[in-house]
Amino acid sequence: MTALTASALTQLLRRNLPAVDHRGEIVEEIGADFVRLRLPIRAEYMGPADASVNGEGILSGPITMGFADTALYACVHAFYGEHVVAVIASFNVSFLRAARNADLVATARLLKRGRSLAFVEAHLHSGAATDPCAHVTATYAVRALVAD
Repeated sequence: MTALTASALTQLLRRNLPAVDHRGEIVEEIGADFVRLRLPIRAEYMGPADASVNGEGILSGPITMGFADTALYACVHAFYGEHVVAVIASFNVSFLRAARNADLVATARLLKRGRSLAFVEAHLHSGAATDPCAHVTATYAVRALVAD
């Protein structure tokens, strides 16, 4: 059972993440074991045109990694709730193919829910591509939020 709705998760991301991390992400769905977020792509996220990819630009790697981190953070909160602090402990990204000038979609799953650690993964897709452009795994340290 999920702890947050898509609307509540969107509000949590707005409240908890610094302004620099907000790029218009949309929480599309929270399922029994996953969350799906969409990042609308803007021209400033794209690298210069590259002849090796048919003259198209390639989505910036740091934008891709930042979005993956946001999706994984959202996943931890979706299943632990809003009254925890989630801090990334490890992060591994494998870029599988170039992400193109199309919305980026992340499907993040909670692999293991521990008392103090959450193990999560995400597959990122560029536009309507069926093959992922990136696979990301991370571990978050999770603890109860302590009131001041």
